Amino acid sequence: MRIINAAGLPIGDTENPELIAVPREGIPEVIDTPHALEDAALALEKGTTPLALDVERAQGFRYGTNPYLVQIRREGVGTFLIDTAALPDLTRLSTAVSDLWILHDATQDLPNLRQSGLKPTTLFDTAIAAKLLGYERFGLAAVCEQVLGLSLIKDHQASDWSLRPLPKDWLRYAALDVELLSELYRQLALALDQCGRWEWALEENAHLLSVPPPSPKPDRWRSLSGAGKIRSQRGLAVLQGLWQVREEIAQRIDIAPGRLVRNAALIKAAMNPPRNRRALQAISEFRSPVARQYAPEWMRAIVHARHLNEEELPALKPPRPPGAIPEARLWTRIDPDAAARLAAVREAMLAVSHRIGIAPEVILEPRIQRYLAWAPLDSSRLFKDTLEERMHDQGARNWQIELSLDAITQALTH
Repeated sequence: MRIINAAGLPIGDTENPELIAVPREGIPEVIDTPHALEDAALALEKGTTPLALDVERAQGFRYGTNPYLVQIRREGVGTFLIDTAALPDLTRLSTAVSDLWILHDATQDLPNLRQSGLKPTTLFDTAIAAKLLGYERFGLAAVCEQVLGLSLIKDHQASDWSLRPLPKDWLRYAALDVELLSELYRQLALALDQCGRWEWALEENAHLLSVPPPSPKPDRWRSLSGAGKIRSQRGLAVLQGLWQVREEIAQRIDIAPGRLVRNAALIKAAMNPPRNRRALQAISEFRSPVARQYAPEWMRAIVHARHLNEEELPALKPPRPPGAIPEARLWTRIDPDAAARLAAVREAMLAVSHRIGIAPEVILEPRIQRYLAWAPLDSSRLFKDTLEERMHDQGARNWQIELSLDAITQALTH
């Protein structure tokens, strides 16, 4: 299908998307001085159209998820590429970017933008809009192809954005990431309005702004791939110690932990703890030019774990926090009735999904579905009211409750 796009963009074709390889105004210069940032703020303040934003990180290369480049585009003003390694504080732009923000999959970028001193007041997430319209592919390039009939080059998504100077090709890629967002917003907003789902999007975006950033999970070392192979508490203590040391070193030298020592090497060392430095460096990962510099720290962690008292050792399985709901895969064994209720809830959500063309997990988060099914409710005239209260308490939005409450009530009372 041919798509008439605005803002000087080409006519699109959803069956044969046209590749957008160069930004309309060319590749902008990187803003890396306070003077250039001031000029950008003054330019952005003159515009009134919504703002398209994106962030580039160096995950897999540097420690953490710090932003290294922030892209901002305002139609009629232009695109700005801001080096947040050189300019970590962007509060000078606060007034200039106080209008509607357009982001794609905003949960990825909002923490970084807030870290840089920028806070949105209103937001439109194009990935959320695509889900509410029933699209099955949610990546930016895929949504642009389906909605605008235009295709984006996605060749530097996983690059090391801490590199300086940034190559010209990377800057082109970064500018293109915000090139189509404004038109994407326009087309998606029209589609949402036409099918009566605009209010749903407003609720979803407001919810997105209200959710605090997630706290780090406790005992993250337990989630390493292969940790389940370790059958002894002493081995788990070694793994915990090595993981903690790796985190400390990685943060100190600003490198991604997996580039210092891969998870598989930590698991190997924990399953058969080395008795000395030579045995440690028999594991190839620990004799790399970087990792071998820290051999004393690795060995101290192993020796410390070896000498822990029995009561100090980590449990083979982490204790479940009070009130926490078990993993659904265990329900059939530990509570067959709850498993049957969950199956009924899922079946009800599938029926709603087929009726309106949206994935069940978009209509109601699986976490909330599990919560509703786990604890039984008395079959009474207040059943539906209590169920609705539970949904509200767990963060379900009004549109989600309106769509799913009757179906779940019927599923759990029959």
